[in-house]
Amino acid sequence: MLAVALILNCVILFPLTYALITQSPGMDAAYGPDSDARRILTCLYATIGVISAYALIQLGLGARTTAVQIAMVLFPMQIIYKLATVGLVGVSSPVVLTNLVVVAVLVPTLVVLFAQS
Repeated sequence: MLAVALILNCVILFPLTYALITQSPGMDAAYGPDSDARRILTCLYATIGVISAYALIQLGLGARTTAVQIAMVLFPMQIIYKLATVGLVGVSSPVVLTNLVVVAVLVPTLVVLFAQS
């Protein structure tokens, strides 16, 4: 379950980061026009993606404890900010809806990790 959550982060965040950096069509509709705030968000997305990839590599190398420790910090942060978008942006946004799908994977993953620790 941990690997699935980390892979999901990478599969979503790396293409999204690329799309935001390259000003792909559709990004303005979802994230607003290019601005300092959007670039900062892009940096946050890239950071979460890189940390997820690192944890996935650690998992693949047999360092499960390290991967779990990373997830125990990373996933709650993601869950909190993604749920906060519901109140601040609303569920009509495709970004918020995607956030909720990710939360639906991260929460049970965290529950399992806490149960195992």
